[in-house]
Amino acid sequence: MRSRNALRRVLAGAAVIAAAMTAALGGATAASAHDSLVSSSPAEGDAVSTLSQVTLDFSANLLGADGGNVVIVVGPDGRHYESACTELAGPTLTTEVALGAPGAYQVEWRAVSSDGHPVSGVIPFTYTGESTSAGAEQSPCASAVGAGEAAPASDAPAAGGMSGLTIGLLAGGGAVVIVGILIVIILRTRSRED
Repeated sequence: MRSRNALRRVLAGAAVIAAAMTAALGGATAASAHDSLVSSSPAEGDAVSTLSQVTLDFSANLLGADGGNVVIVVGPDGRHYESACTELAGPTLTTEVALGAPGAYQVEWRAVSSDGHPVSGVIPFTYTGESTSAGAEQSPCASAVGAGEAAPASDAPAAGGMSGLTIGLLAGGGAVVIVGILIVIILRTRSRED
C-alpha cells in the first residue's frame, strides 16, 4: 500500500514537471517569434534600371519607435543614396532614393518588430541605369541611424541585453526547478507521516 502511494506521488510529480516544462518552452518559442521580411523592392539579387524608392513589407505591423526603423542604400562607392528618411505605414517601410553610378548597391535595414525586438538585414541588388545623384557621405537621417552608420545586420540583442528566448528559457527553467523542489519536499513530508 505504501509503495503504491509513493508511486502515485512520483507519477503526479512527473506530470506536473512535464506540464511546467511544456509551458515554459512554449512561452520561450512565442517570445522568439519576431516579425520577418516578406518581400522587398528591389528584391535580393535584382538588377534594376530605374529605382525611386525602396519598399520593404513585413509579416506584421511594425512598431514606430523613434529611429528604430531605418532603411539606407549604400552604393559601390560607399556613399548613401537615400533622399528622404524612412516612412512607416503598418507593415511597410518606404525610403525615397536617387541612385548614382551603375554598380552593386545594397539596402541595409533595421525594423522594430511588433514584439518590440529589432530585426535587420541586407539586400544586395545591381543598378544598371543612369546616375541621378552624387550620393552623400552619410545618411540624410544620420541621427536616426547613428552618425550615418548602417543598422547592424543581426537580430541579436544589444550588448548586455537578453533576447526573449533567453528570458523565456530562464523563467521556464526556474519554474521547473521550483516545482521539483516543492514535489521533493511534499514527498518527504508525506513519507515521514506514513
